[in-house]
Amino acid sequence: MKISIDRIKKEGVVDLEYEDEQFQKKGLREFAEQPLKIKVTLRLVGSNNISVKGDIDGEFSLICDRCCEEFVHHKHLIIDEVFELDKKELSERMVNLDLKIRDYVLESFPIKILCKEDCKGICSGCGVNLNTQECKCRFKNK
Repeated sequence: MKISIDRIKKEGVVDLEYEDEQFQKKGLREFAEQPLKIKVTLRLVGSNNISVKGDIDGEFSLICDRCCEEFVHHKHLIIDEVFELDKKELSERMVNLDLKIRDYVLESFPIKILCKEDCKGICSGCGVNLNTQECKCRFKNK
């Protein structure tokens, strides 16, 4: 979503409530089955910055980095950030809110995504998911 800098300047505060579909692209590491629900308030801070405050809410289909199982993770974020407007935004007089929301959401995910904190992963020998099955290698070595 793009929003006019002049509109924000004129109104002082702009409240937005919308659904963001940018995480619904298949193949993304952070994939959302449904659009994210965004509710934010925008304010200009000086001439080169924008304050974004509000809520981001959604369900993500993720794949565990240890056991490779898919799982659903609900994410509710409270955003309270000041972003510097880039040269393109300043020259076009339009704020690209999608980019700012995308970066904020992506930065909220850990580098290593786990289905649960104590995920046991998969056995490198026999390939079983150690969360749901016993390792078959143990029986071969006895």
